[in-house]
Amino acid sequence: MRLLELKELEPFGVGGRRECYVHPENPSRCVKVLRTDDRRTVRLSAKGGLIPPSWRRQYDNNADEARELWRIHRRMGDSMREHLPRCYGFEETDLGRGLILDLVRDHDGRISCSIRELISRGFDPSRLRSAYEELSKFLLEHRILTRTLHDHNLVAKNLGNDCWRLVLIDGLGDPAWLPVARWIPVLGRRKIIKRLDRAWPRIISFAAGGGVSEQLRRKSSWDQGFLRHRGE
Repeated sequence: MRLLELKELEPFGVGGRRECYVHPENPSRCVKVLRTDDRRTVRLSAKGGLIPPSWRRQYDNNADEARELWRIHRRMGDSMREHLPRCYGFEETDLGRGLILDLVRDHDGRISCSIRELISRGFDPSRLRSAYEELSKFLLEHRILTRTLHDHNLVAKNLGNDCWRLVLIDGLGDPAWLPVARWIPVLGRRKIIKRLDRAWPRIISFAAGGGVSEQLRRKSSWDQGFLRHRGE
């Protein structure tokens, strides 16, 4: 079996549990692989809560994300790609099984930045207000449940002429043990509105605080959401 070779490539993004690479054979797609390094397992083990650390280490973010994206694609088809990446399944890599998704790029071909990175570089989030309203309408209209809408999971695609589109690249699904919001439409919409109403003020507050400093990036997990490169 031929493996995608990623070991010699630099990931463009590194999260708490996964690394993201430009697909070596298709620059319009990315490959997400699970991290296995010690920093990852130590960080997960240190978290509290009712879920034991041994289970959290084994949790497969890729499998969960694939299920959510496939569920949405069955309902919406490719129209989901306006604000969500399409999932193309899995491929074997030299770093383990990789999840293949659309890679969000700006109008000039460079990989799009997260809201966290933009704000930390001095970007005024008010320029994204219209794009946020469009995303909100999309999530509500199609009843797409999400986890907390974090600034590092929202990518701002630059369309040119100061026009933007927000794409949610992680955090889909209802984390509730009993997902009644998925089954009962009115509860689903209520939950989506609650997430949206909290996210925008949090983004504005984050900007007012100056974003993430270089020092904080080096010493904490706040480095998540910053690109290592832009795929030029």
